[in-house]
Amino acid sequence: EGFVDVLKEMTEEERKEWNDGVKPIRGALIKTRRISFKIINSPTLLLPRWRAITAATPFEHRTLPRDVATRWNSTYDMLKTFLEIK
Repeated sequence: EGFVDVLKEMTEEERKEWNDGVKPIRGALIKTRRISFKIINSPTLLLPRWRAITAATPFEHRTLPRDVATRWNSTYDMLKTFLEIK
C-alpha cells in the first residue's frame, strides 16, 4: 500500500536514460565487491599483503566487509570502509 514502482511508471526513453546514469555507480560497486572478495578469499597472497600495508595505519586490524545480499546494509558498510581507507 502506497508503494510505487517508479521504474514501471517511466517511459522506455526515461528508463534508458536512468540506466545510463546508473552505469558508473554500478561499475564502481562491482569493482569494490571484487576487490573485497579477492582480498578476503586470498589467505596466502592478498590478505597478508593487505595486513602489511595497513599495519602502520589506523586501519591495522580492519578487514574489508563483504557485500552480502541477505545482510541488510552490507553494501553501505563495504563502501563506507573503502572510502575511509581511500
